[in-house]
Amino acid sequence: MTFETKAKLGYVVLALLLAAGMVFSVRQLSSIADDELARVAAEGHEITLVERLRWNGELMVSSGRGYLVSGDPELLAQVQLAKVRFDENVGTLRSQPLDPLALQLVLHVEQTAEKFVQVQQPLVDSRTRAGDPAELVRRFDTELHPVSRDLARTLTSLVHHEETELEAFYASARAERRQLELWLDGLIALLAVLGLGLAWYFGKRLGRAYRQEQAALETARAALAARDELLAIVAHDLRNPLGAITMRAALLREQAGTDKGKQQADAIENIAMRMGYQIRTMLDVTAIEAGRFTVLPTRCEVDDLVREMLALFEPIASAKRVWLAQKVETPGAVIHAERERIAQVLSNLLSNALKFTPPGGHVTIAVDRHGGDARFGILDTGRGVPREHVPHVFERFWKDEASGKKGTGLGLFIAKGIVEAHGGHIWVESEHGHGARFYFTVPLETMLPAAVVSGAARHG
Repeated sequence: MTFETKAKLGYVVLALLLAAGMVFSVRQLSSIADDELARVAAEGHEITLVERLRWNGELMVSSGRGYLVSGDPELLAQVQLAKVRFDENVGTLRSQPLDPLALQLVLHVEQTAEKFVQVQQPLVDSRTRAGDPAELVRRFDTELHPVSRDLARTLTSLVHHEETELEAFYASARAERRQLELWLDGLIALLAVLGLGLAWYFGKRLGRAYRQEQAALETARAALAARDELLAIVAHDLRNPLGAITMRAALLREQAGTDKGKQQADAIENIAMRMGYQIRTMLDVTAIEAGRFTVLPTRCEVDDLVREMLALFEPIASAKRVWLAQKVETPGAVIHAERERIAQVLSNLLSNALKFTPPGGHVTIAVDRHGGDARFGILDTGRGVPREHVPHVFERFWKDEASGKKGTGLGLFIAKGIVEAHGGHIWVESEHGHGARFYFTVPLETMLPAAVVSGAARHG
């Protein structure tokens, strides 16, 4: 199992544990909340019934005494209604899921109420038969009042019991919530420990991989530095023998008595020149990569540079039957650059343009002003550069493999280094099948006035 797979799996497991813990916690909280709501509703209903019992009991007592004093039929009706409602409330309470003590208290209330009614009813009957109110009130106070106090006490005991049960329920609910909070705190702590453990483990693995990568990178850098140094030494040491070979080839050509001998001397000289070019290329690449590449800018006339390039590449273009043209929109412009290096960039771009332009196509050298720079462009009607390759054309060793053309893949890389050493910028605009347009900028030194330039051109 790869490191990436382990990391993903570890964090997936951690995420699943966290999600499972959260889902469980939410469900537990919902369950506790539902239980509390149901219990509160039940307890509230019971307390309401008990309070109604007490109210109806007090109404039975007060209305009964009032009826004995006044004989008002409405008071008698209230007594009877209170008795009916009292019995209904008692029956409803007995049907509730009461605890044994509450049920016992309800039965005691019911018995006390029956005893009260048994004592009250004869007095009410006597008052109905026009009995002496004063005597009936005296009997109420002496016979019925103690029973009413017993009824009030039993009702108060039942209310107090219900309040005690409700307080106990609240305490139990608080304890359950605290227990759930502790469980959640433990779960969060466990997940935090797991997360820290995973972070430590993967951090350690990443640190080791980073150190290994850094060591490999340092080794690669050292190897590249040693290679570049050796390449520079070898290239430098080869320049003198190649110079000697070139001189010998020139002497052989002068001393050759036959055309064949001269041809052989020319071939040796051409080979030596190509080898010299390759050596200069290697030295340039090494200097660019090491950041030691420098140029010596001087005054350089753009018109002369363009004419030189046209003269150099016109035979090659004619041989390929490619039309080579110029489009200089800034005649008389002077750039601040090292002439040979800018010529090297133009030669490289023109060589590539001619290489990839089919017979009958066009290659144009364009120059115009771009801010404070002269912008050179090499425009062709060849096959172009595929869009996915455009960002990579100036990388070292990049080649268009699909073209089948041979090359080192260093020309554009060196061109980019030369242009940037001058403080310019190089880029390409291309669509596959619609040609390529390579541009680069070089700082302008001065520019002749347009009127002077046009007059000189007419005079010529």
